[in-house]
Amino acid sequence: MKLIKSKLTDYLQFNHFSKSSEIKHFVSTRIKKSESISDKNLNISLESDMPAAEVYKNRQLLSETVKIPLQSFVMQNQIHGDTITIIDDTHKGKGILNHQTAIQNSDAMITDKKNICLFLFAADCMPILFFDTKKHIVGVAHSGWKGTVSKIAQKTVIKMNEVFNSDFKDILVGIGPSISVKHYETGKNVVSEVEKAFGTKNNFLKFNTKTNKYHFDLWYSAKYQLTEIGIPETNIEFSEFCTFENNDLFFSARQKNTGRFGAGIMLI
Repeated sequence: MKLIKSKLTDYLQFNHFSKSSEIKHFVSTRIKKSESISDKNLNISLESDMPAAEVYKNRQLLSETVKIPLQSFVMQNQIHGDTITIIDDTHKGKGILNHQTAIQNSDAMITDKKNICLFLFAADCMPILFFDTKKHIVGVAHSGWKGTVSKIAQKTVIKMNEVFNSDFKDILVGIGPSISVKHYETGKNVVSEVEKAFGTKNNFLKFNTKTNKYHFDLWYSAKYQLTEIGIPETNIEFSEFCTFENNDLFFSARQKNTGRFGAGIMLI
């Protein structure tokens, strides 16, 4: 993954996605620049303590930076579930000005339509992007611990296969910045759900003697569920940025930030 410097804000791109001229994609940071000041307030979520007018300005700034019209974005009301929405031209612009107009109760989106930017919010959860290089399908999935144990990443590529006949071996996956296993301590309820979902604690959970708790490895869990159904491991790229450790670049809920960064992908 590479960091792109811009006069307005810095953002990231996955190396394997960047080789294609058929898509645009990005992962935003919290860095906002101007001629006089550079701060860490590029929050793009209306569900924060930032005034809505400032959030709108931030969304427009991000739109200008990545050269995708804001009216082409589609946003969803993420609820840590496993609902997947198929997006078409009627959804264009959903959620860009009002949270109530976003796609409701959805944590993943898929489309075969050009010039629609599927957009995710994140702050420790995994923002996951998908691109079928042969059928020309893109998708996104928001995966925190609940989404991970419900295997939303796996369900998203299965849905790509069911609806658009995607072949798993043709799907590239980009897994964006999220909290690392080092900092993701969990309670007994998460341990129980992980064991139920994957049949074991091994590799998915690591006992930390400092916190005296199990820590959940989101990155390993994502790779496991994707390779389990035939996504080649070489098709999966991780950002390897921990949001907790890199709180200067990304918002982190565990660092008590109310803001959100985001990730998007669009066919062109």
